[in-house]
Amino acid sequence: MTPVIFLVALSASMPTTNLDSMCQSAKAAALPGQDQTSAFQSCVQDEKAARDELQQKWSHFSGNARETCAEPKGVTFSYVELLTCLEMQPGSEFNGPRTPPLTPSPASPSKVPAATGQKP
Repeated sequence: MTPVIFLVALSASMPTTNLDSMCQSAKAAALPGQDQTSAFQSCVQDEKAARDELQQKWSHFSGNARETCAEPKGVTFSYVELLTCLEMQPGSEFNGPRTPPLTPSPASPSKVPAATGQKP
């Protein structure tokens, strides 16, 4: 498959990953005293929530954003990371409308009377 065709096909359908394989690292990275099973289950729960959100929003992300954030086929990836990457792309809903930066207003003239030696 040529790279262009691959990217078009990739951007049309949402990629899938194996959650068990992806979350094994969370289990292995559990801190001493932390329940490895709980860490694994928490990872799977977070990944499923991100996957569900991606399924709802996938068509709303631009093809360019999907191509930028997608991993090559066969690579285990995180739905949480994919969703975060997509939301950070220019034009995504996450970024929201751009508002101009606040600029300080010009200093107002002082209300102190001029130094003429006269009292106000």
